[in-house]
Amino acid sequence: SQSQQSWATLSAGKGFGEKPPTKQKSAPSIETSAPESAAPVATQEQQQPTKVTEDNTGSKRLRELRSREAERRDEELKKLRTLRETDAALREDAGAAAIPEKVAQRMGKRMIPFVGIPLFGTCASFIGFWYMAVYKDQEFQPALVATTSFVFLAVGLLGITYSVLSASWDDDREGSGLGFDEFQTNVGNLKDGLARTKENALLREKMAGLSEDEIQRAIDDQERREAKKNNKKDAWME
Repeated sequence: SQSQQSWATLSAGKGFGEKPPTKQKSAPSIETSAPESAAPVATQEQQQPTKVTEDNTGSKRLRELRSREAERRDEELKKLRTLRETDAALREDAGAAAIPEKVAQRMGKRMIPFVGIPLFGTCASFIGFWYMAVYKDQEFQPALVATTSFVFLAVGLLGITYSVLSASWDDDREGSGLGFDEFQTNVGNLKDGLARTKENALLREKMAGLSEDEIQRAIDDQERREAKKNNKKDAWME
């Protein structure tokens, strides 16, 4: 029996009979997945242009804010320079702010129809009510008489305002008969003057805390910047 087993073993080793099962070595598996560190690198590469764009946008906005602030400051300095020049002119000639004689005469001529007619209407209405009450035995309510007189007086006051605003404020221009165009122009000038008065009041408040030398240095710096800008513009146009 032992000889038969040894024979079977030899025959199996030399190709006779069934071969004993052999264990196959498994091939090493190759991972095809990308490394975990690749994903964060790609994300950083994608985020880097976005960050650069945001930085450029922020720098651009900051430059725009600084530019607007400089323009606003220069505009205030221009207004301040104009205000100082106006004050100096008024100190030298106090009559510069007075209404020219020709303009005053135009206003007076316009008051004759626009103010005289309503005043005449007031007197005429009062006399008419008196005559009708005394000679015609008619009765009128006092409120009616007072209202009629008040209406004519109110029209006369409006006539004074319209006479002043409808006259031409230009010495060399007479203006139209009714003065509709002059009225619109003068009303616009009046609004601009009120706005300038408010701005001048604010500028005077700012000037109150500064010395004369500081104000003059700021104005000189603004004039130099403006002259430099104009020279660059002229050179570019040439």
